[in-house]
Amino acid sequence: MVFTKSLLVLLLFLSCYTTTSSALFTPPDNYLISCGSSQNITFQNRIFVPDSLHSSLILKIGNSSVATSSTTSNSTNSIYQTARVFSGLASYRFKITSLGRHWIRLHFSPIKNSTWNLTSASITVVTDDFVLLNNFSFNNFNGSYIFKEYTVNVTSEFLTLSFIPSNNSVVFVNAIEVVSVPDNLIPDQALALNPSTPFSGLSQLAFETVYRLNMGGPLLTSQNDTLGRQWDNDAEYLHVNSSVLVVTANPSSIKYSPSVTQETAPNMVYATADTMGEANVASPSFNVTWVLPVDPEFRYFVRVHFCDIVSQALNTLVFNLYVNDDLALGSLDLSTLTNGLKVPYFKDFISNGSVESAGVLTVSVGPDSQADITNATMNGLEVLKISNEAKSLSGVSSVKSLVPGGSDKGKKKAVIIGSAVGAVTVVLLIAVCCYCCLAASRKKRSTSPQEGGNGHPWLPLPLYGLSQTLTKSTASHKSATASCISLASTHLGRCFMFQEIMDATNKFDEGSLLGVGGPALNPVLPREQVNIAEWAMAWQKKGLLDQIMDTNLTGKVNPASLKKFGETAEKCLAEYGVDRPSMGDVLWNLEYALQLEETSSALMEPDDNSTNHIPGIPMAPMEPFDNSMSIIDRGGVNSGTGTDDDAEDATTSAVFSQLVHPRGR
Repeated sequence: MVFTKSLLVLLLFLSCYTTTSSALFTPPDNYLISCGSSQNITFQNRIFVPDSLHSSLILKIGNSSVATSSTTSNSTNSIYQTARVFSGLASYRFKITSLGRHWIRLHFSPIKNSTWNLTSASITVVTDDFVLLNNFSFNNFNGSYIFKEYTVNVTSEFLTLSFIPSNNSVVFVNAIEVVSVPDNLIPDQALALNPSTPFSGLSQLAFETVYRLNMGGPLLTSQNDTLGRQWDNDAEYLHVNSSVLVVTANPSSIKYSPSVTQETAPNMVYATADTMGEANVASPSFNVTWVLPVDPEFRYFVRVHFCDIVSQALNTLVFNLYVNDDLALGSLDLSTLTNGLKVPYFKDFISNGSVESAGVLTVSVGPDSQADITNATMNGLEVLKISNEAKSLSGVSSVKSLVPGGSDKGKKKAVIIGSAVGAVTVVLLIAVCCYCCLAASRKKRSTSPQEGGNGHPWLPLPLYGLSQTLTKSTASHKSATASCISLASTHLGRCFMFQEIMDATNKFDEGSLLGVGGPALNPVLPREQVNIAEWAMAWQKKGLLDQIMDTNLTGKVNPASLKKFGETAEKCLAEYGVDRPSMGDVLWNLEYALQLEETSSALMEPDDNSTNHIPGIPMAPMEPFDNSMSIIDRGGVNSGTGTDDDAEDATTSAVFSQLVHPRGR
């Protein structure tokens, strides 16, 4: 009787209070689509446009037909008089002007038609990323129509809704809504229960509205909600109907705050409430409980709405909130939180569905044991299903597994993208390397080794260039000048004179040692070394050294000497440092290659006027050598009996010996 009187009072308020006030939020995207209709349809004071006439909608039809009801109906359910029927995969593509969360609302009603049995139709609906509905059929549903509401975060310019028939059946839809959601309506984080911990990343998940309840009030539709939501009366979900007492207030008395607006919930939700009534139980301290059947395989976003329209004074209403027997809020004093009465307040939680809960989610309010007044209240409740790891809100199948050929297409697309990315990466790396080499080459050609000096300019060696190798005169012809081997005539390299090396190392200063971190390390000389080594290895890999050994292209240059030089350079480019030779070993090998060349030259006994170099290659004279510098003798290689020839050998060996240092590498 109390509930009936309260409802009459509420209806009186509704008759006096209209929701013709302007909406606080104007959705940038607001698609209201009547599927299969030939003209606009008015439904709940909103105009639905035919899918075939919408200018911003792309409909990809797979054997589409239109089903029309043979019975006429009034405007309250006129949206269910037509349906678009697909016998193959079909999709609606919506252009999105404002990225972010959007409501996707789907209307289904199996129109009686002689062509199809839509009651047996198996309905599967997916977006680009999420499964919304999987294998739904009215054969397993007790009702003439069903309304589904989802929220999906749209991050691209288009949103595609695909309808997939299954089991050799058809799929249909009566109406579609795609509407923008205010940015601050659903947060990215909420408090998870059991254990109590923050839960982040909600913006990346999809939601399905399972329950949206108006405690103590009647059904509210889009006519009563500025965001087009539907709020159902909570009576059928109460564990004990007699446990509540309905309280109402004038909707215009609700005092919204900056943190809670009409977008959060209509004032008619906050203007009605369930409070503790006569439960006919022994204990006066009991809980008011709502029992909500859910799928235990999913998590749920739970939002509770409060507004103290009961108290006559501040700090008199204190109670507890429970979700699945977990204490969500203890000693809740609304007037303290809101600094007033009739001020809305809401709180969000994440709750896990579980098999132990027998497929139900319970929400309860009860009095705090320390409160002076025994009472508790609630105004509204929203329960949204959260998408699972398969990005599904219906079962465990992913979009790729449901779309025909989706998995294969996805794999092929991944292979194509991966190949393209790899090819582009290689091209970019080559381009960057070429650019860096060109830039370094230009810079080196424009500078000299020393400011104001007369030294030779430092020129970079090209990738396949050949550095000139210092040789000494033949045994039969003693000369004070050193000949050199190069490919200068083919513009593949340049000759490094010994004096240049002395200038670069400041006469082999200790601070210029390689491998011991000397601060005076000359960066030009470490790059030229690498270029020389790269050339040698490239020649070996291309088989040019083998070609040299098979022909007489080298003239009088011993191929064994050149091969030894290439092998040494290749070892210097080993991937791991432990596999690379020390500087001492490198220089010993170079000296050995020089010995091979000298031996070959001596056996050939060239003319007195001949020089040991490739014909056509000019020689550059060596600048005077400072004999005051110490010479390290590698015993055995350059040791001798002290003859004139041995003295000449010692002088030649000094070219490399001065580079040797026991600590350098």
